[in-house]
Amino acid sequence: MASKSKRARMAPKENLQRKFLLWAIAVFFIKLAIIFRIQGMNAGSGDRIYFVDGAWLGADGENYLMGYNALLKDGVFSPESILNYWPAGYPLVILFLSILGKSWALTTLSIVQSAIFSYAAFFFASQISKTRLKKFAFLAFLLIIFNPTLSLSSIAVGYESFTASGILIIVGLIIKDFIEKDDKKFLKNLMISSIVVGILSFMQPRLIVTGILLNVFWIIARKGVKASSLAVVITLVVTLFFPATLIYRNNQAIGINSISTNLGVTMNIGAGDNATGGYMKEGYGVECDLSGTSAQQDNQRTKCVLKWYLSNPTKAIELFYNKSIYFWSPWYGPSANGTMARNPWLTINPLKNIATTQDGFNLVYGGFGKVISWLWLLGGLTLLLYGYFTLWRHNSLERFIGILALVVITTNWLITLLTIGDHRFRIPIMGISLFLQAIGLKTLFSGGKAPMVDGPALR
Repeated sequence: MASKSKRARMAPKENLQRKFLLWAIAVFFIKLAIIFRIQGMNAGSGDRIYFVDGAWLGADGENYLMGYNALLKDGVFSPESILNYWPAGYPLVILFLSILGKSWALTTLSIVQSAIFSYAAFFFASQISKTRLKKFAFLAFLLIIFNPTLSLSSIAVGYESFTASGILIIVGLIIKDFIEKDDKKFLKNLMISSIVVGILSFMQPRLIVTGILLNVFWIIARKGVKASSLAVVITLVVTLFFPATLIYRNNQAIGINSISTNLGVTMNIGAGDNATGGYMKEGYGVECDLSGTSAQQDNQRTKCVLKWYLSNPTKAIELFYNKSIYFWSPWYGPSANGTMARNPWLTINPLKNIATTQDGFNLVYGGFGKVISWLWLLGGLTLLLYGYFTLWRHNSLERFIGILALVVITTNWLITLLTIGDHRFRIPIMGISLFLQAIGLKTLFSGGKAPMVDGPALR
């Protein structure tokens, strides 16, 4: 009888997880149909024209493909400048996937990215459904897997989909560990999470801060400060191995010990008396004496920018405000700011269609459009914060999950303040921010009382 009762209690959870799985598979097959219908096109210019098929170009698609082609031509240690200016991780991933056939490399990339995204959404929602947040899980899952910008980015050449999926998997693993509280599986879960963080930082080094903070916070919360030392060392060693391979590649290729040499340049664009906080072609930056290798010059620019911020606090605050607005700005409209011109959502965005006529353009970019853009921006942030504080009110696993989500979001936002404001940088954290917005939205429509399921508050 006890066994039958246990199965009866487990059935609703299993049914919900089965629903997640079926939807995730369905979305994956829909993307497969899209992938195989993508018409090839020529990209690049001059003597660097290459055929793109099986994927759409993301914001930096040409740069990644230039790196990939250099790897095909010269091997892993290609001296091509694009591979040390930008991190070589993502082109190396494409090179690895080309093992199934060079002409199918981008098709394989789209398929792999789409499969991983579907799994990540399924895995994350499944872990949420095992907590007292079960009634939020399905809405969060739907918002994540059907969000056009986030979901369709898996068919684009760019690191964004991989990193968004990875963050969902990492947070899902941490929640899974706290639910099970199985010390025998803790190290295994930590190793998997550390490998995922390492792979993410291999493609986008800025995410190493987020990943390490998540794992260290998890270790301390799970094991306590005194017993955490060895686990922290393990996660750092495993995580740092992946970006270290990029340093080794660049050292062997051009004799420079760096992951990439564009950090200082990017920071410099977002700083200076004439800077706006966004991308600029001229009139930006701070004065800096440069010498030595490209890596040394990158470090010098970074130091100069940091010193400028400290010496100009008023202008720094103004730029931080602008970058925050750009980071959270809509994908399209008068308040949009960033490098998402190739956002797949824009191909079906009704606002873009409206703006094709002069009257429509005046409506979208005029006073009414500005009000709507600001309402969209502030409304999204309000729901996100409301979702977080809803979780905070429950002093148990729910609060811990809220803190994990806030770590993901705030670290990426704070890094943006020191570089450039760009709404594209929001994509890696979209899965987590949509989760908090789902919490806020459902709680709001429940009269301000979170519809928590019955059960023990896991600590």
